[in-house]
Amino acid sequence: MKVFAIIVLAALLSAADTCCYAVSCNCGDWIGKHGYCVDYVKERIPSFPLPTKDDMPALKNTGIADITEGDVAIFTIKNFWHVAYVEKVHRDQLGGATAIDVSEMNFGDSPTFHEFNAKWLSGSKDEWNRAVCCGITENYDRVSRREWIPLSTVKQVWSPDDAASEARHRRFSEALSRIKEVVNRFIDFTDRDL
Repeated sequence: MKVFAIIVLAALLSAADTCCYAVSCNCGDWIGKHGYCVDYVKERIPSFPLPTKDDMPALKNTGIADITEGDVAIFTIKNFWHVAYVEKVHRDQLGGATAIDVSEMNFGDSPTFHEFNAKWLSGSKDEWNRAVCCGITENYDRVSRREWIPLSTVKQVWSPDDAASEARHRRFSEALSRIKEVVNRFIDFTDRDL
C-alpha cells in the first residue's frame, strides 16, 4: 500500500509542475512538443521565465498602463493563463495605451474531434479528450495574430528589463516632442498676431 501511495504522490507532483496545470491529464507529451503559448514567448524573449501555475500571479513587473512593444501580455482564459507577445500598442491622443496587437501560439477554441484527428492523425477519442484537458487549442504549435485587443482584457504585464527602460525612454521622447510641437505652434500663433 505504501508503494502505491508513493507512486500516486510522485505522479501528482511531477504533473503539478506542468504548464498546462491539468494534474489528471498527463500532459508531458504535449509539453514536449513545445506548442504552448509560453514556448512561443520564450522563443521571442529568451529571458522569459517558464512559470508554473503558482508562479503566474507574481509574473508581473510593469503596470498594464505602461505596456509597450516587446512586452508579454498575460491573460486568464477559463482555467488557464495565456501569454502573448506584444507587437504593437495603440494609444489615444494623450499617449495612453488603449489596445494592443499580439502574436501568440495556442490561442483559440479546443479542436473538434475531426480537427484533432486531421492534424494529429489520431482517431482515439480518449487522446482527443486528454488533449482538450491539457489546454490544446486549434492553434497549438501555430503562430497566430490578434489585433486591437482592449487593454481592459489584459490581466498583467511582464516586461524584459531592457524593453521596459527603452519604453520609458521612448515615451519620454514622445512626450518631449509633443511639448515642443505645442510650444512651436504657440510661437507661430503669437508671431502672426504681431
